[in-house]
Amino acid sequence: MKRVLSIALLFALGVVLSVSAQNVLLSTSFSGSGAVSNSYGDWQMTGGRLYQDSVTNHLAKANFQVPQSGIMEYDFNIRYQAGGFEDHMGGFGIQVFVDQPYSGMSWGNGTSYLLWLNYDEHPTYGGAGFRAQVYKSTSDTDMTLMPGYDIALDPAYLTQQNASTIIPVKITINSNTGEVLVKDPTRDNWEYAFNLGSSLGTGAAIALRTNSLSVSFGDLKVTKIQ
Repeated sequence: MKRVLSIALLFALGVVLSVSAQNVLLSTSFSGSGAVSNSYGDWQMTGGRLYQDSVTNHLAKANFQVPQSGIMEYDFNIRYQAGGFEDHMGGFGIQVFVDQPYSGMSWGNGTSYLLWLNYDEHPTYGGAGFRAQVYKSTSDTDMTLMPGYDIALDPAYLTQQNASTIIPVKITINSNTGEVLVKDPTRDNWEYAFNLGSSLGTGAAIALRTNSLSVSFGDLKVTKIQ
């Protein structure tokens, strides 16, 4: 995984972001209220955000039906609510290209990829500390940490002072080539680039996920670029 200038990388990949080709497939500001269907964990919509309120649930998951193929873009923001500092572990991420989403308690989620940020001082998977990880799910019960995608991150960002910051997330995935771009929220015009190693095919859903952490999500949008 490496950090590169986004404009240079997009040209290198031959990705032409044509406004006319973009198609917003899912857009929600979570303006409703009450429990969220097709989910596992304590998911509630209130005040224009989606909250996962449990700080002990290790497998919390909210599925959203959305078709995926070609070049996809995923946008949302996230804010820390509670947990993590007490048990020294916590994580969140987005699962993409889910073929058959499962709404019950599960480790995996059909055939899919989980892009994950995790902090754990005594991890079961991967290294200790603050990490960026990618998991490949092959069923609801089988998911593995992909070799080479367990990257150490700077733990200096994990402070109580930063806890209330709303962090924007933007991810672009070319399902034909496996190329992934993740925008760096701390620096303009920079992205992390990596390759999942093969075509992702098509997907029917995405999932927002948390582990031992209460967070809230806002302004979820999924766009088909090409």
